[in-house]
Amino acid sequence: MARRSAIFLSAVLLSLLIVPVANILSAPNFQAIKWEKTFLYNMDFGSRWLAKVLYPLGISTDPKQVIIGRDGWLYLGDQYAQAVSVDRRSPTEAEIKLGQQIGAATAAWNAYLSSKGVQLFRIMIGPNKGTIYPERLPTWAKPASPNATDALLAGAGTRYYVDPRISLLAAKANHKEPLYYKTDTHWNFLGAGIAFRFFAQQVGTVARQLRWPLDRAYEVSRVVPRAGGDLAKFLRLEADFAESEPIIYALDLPVETTQYDFDTKQVVHRGGNPTVGVQFRPLLISSDGALNKKKVLWLRDSVGTVISPLMAATFSEVLQLDWSEGIKPGGRIIQLVEDWKPNYVFFTVVERSSRAEWFANYPPGY
Repeated sequence: MARRSAIFLSAVLLSLLIVPVANILSAPNFQAIKWEKTFLYNMDFGSRWLAKVLYPLGISTDPKQVIIGRDGWLYLGDQYAQAVSVDRRSPTEAEIKLGQQIGAATAAWNAYLSSKGVQLFRIMIGPNKGTIYPERLPTWAKPASPNATDALLAGAGTRYYVDPRISLLAAKANHKEPLYYKTDTHWNFLGAGIAFRFFAQQVGTVARQLRWPLDRAYEVSRVVPRAGGDLAKFLRLEADFAESEPIIYALDLPVETTQYDFDTKQVVHRGGNPTVGVQFRPLLISSDGALNKKKVLWLRDSVGTVISPLMAATFSEVLQLDWSEGIKPGGRIIQLVEDWKPNYVFFTVVERSSRAEWFANYPPGY
């Protein structure tokens, strides 16, 4: 009995030494080492090691968040809007009905916005990564056709929706650089630029007075290295992945921006034309050098991040807010439209979220 206790205590003491040593040795540099319990006894290195071992076998240690595709490609799992399961099957009767409800609500929003002086209202869908690169998915996860997004557009129509899927699929064949990051959920600057150009073409047929960046703005100017993206981080493997970042000429356009907190009017950032992440408070981007002196209320999510320099180059004032903060019950879209009086209202929403039930809500009085 005493011997067993001694062995157990020795194992505990050994683990108390091994875990801190492993964390110290895995730190990228000496400055990253923190002499505190949360760092020294962090067990992430174990899950990171396991993920690194299983990844080449196509096995994800967190399949709800990440599934492993072909040739090193990672995809979002079912934890987010049941993205994989929904895309794999044909649309249900409930999804067909929801598409019709969203279509009716969208028409009501267009009428409301028009009554407030908004000249144009459009919703651009940012396709799921698997929609554009289904060949990199595992065989069992291939998207169905038609799918729930097709049901949405069948019910809602394409008058107010901009669907760049065909444009991106066509462009994929003509570019050696991928349009989406291999280890991230999102499209890259090249993919976003192609989608924005398609958006410009669609909007330009109605708002002919608008000017847009020239075609060269969407071409690749250089390719730079990039660390692993959000999907790699879910597996704690961001330091083990590297990929390429295609930079387009639009990022070098002579545009200077100033970012303001819309509520406080305080300057948040000044200079250049950087990307703008998701905003849960209204953020106003004022652009010196924009092609059009127009005000845009842009309700968006994370797919809008790499589009944001193009929006700033095109419109002199862009008020950005996460779409969910705008259209949730009691959201701010009504107040922002009535107080700020935008010329245009645009949405940019990722495909898996475009069917959210909040899009079926009507404006007040409709």
